[in-house]
Amino acid sequence: MRELIFKNLTTLTSKKRDVSVEEVVNRNGLVSSTKKRSLYFVRGSHQITSKKDLDSWISKRKKDSGLNKKFFHILRKYSNASKEDNLMCKMRGSFYVISGQSVHNIVFVHAIKIKIHKQAEEK
Repeated sequence: MRELIFKNLTTLTSKKRDVSVEEVVNRNGLVSSTKKRSLYFVRGSHQITSKKDLDSWISKRKKDSGLNKKFFHILRKYSNASKEDNLMCKMRGSFYVISGQSVHNIVFVHAIKIKIHKQAEEK
C-alpha cells in the first residue's frame, strides 16, 4: 500500500513558498515514511538602474561571505529497542534572481526525513 500527500503553500505577504511531499509505503511487513520539504523565501530585493549598478551590487555581495555560506547536515538514528531507523538530511543556501529591474535574494531550505520500522501487529 502506498499513500502520497502533496502540499504547496504560497503566501504573497511574507514572500514565502513551502512545498512538501509525504509518502508512506507498506511492503513486506516494513513501513517506510519519507517526508520531503522545500522552503523558499525572499530575503531582500534591490532595484537596478544600470549594468554598472548591478556589477557594484554583485561585488558587495561577494565580500559578505556570511550570506553565501552553505549548510548541509545528515543525522542517522537507529533504535535497537523499537527496531526503528531514522535518517534526516537538511540543506540551506541562497541564490539570486533577476526579474526586470529587480534582483531578489532567495533563501532555500531543503529537508528529507526517512523513517523505517516494522509494521505494528494487529491483535
